[in-house]
Amino acid sequence: MDGEKKICAVCGKVFTPKELRSLFEEAGEWLAAELWNDAGSLCPLCLENRAKLAMMYVIDR
Repeated sequence: MDGEKKICAVCGKVFTPKELRSLFEEAGEWLAAELWNDAGSLCPLCLENRAKLAMMYVIDR
């Protein structure tokens, strides 16, 4: 990560991407890349929330 500041595409908060991430952040980033095509544009909190919500509401078809 290069330390540049970004604006979260979901909540609008300014954040700096970091290397050390929680498991939920990693899962949220995977979902961002594979399902929603917005990887790299969400803050850590939104990534975590996305992963937690996906565990509850996203179903396989």
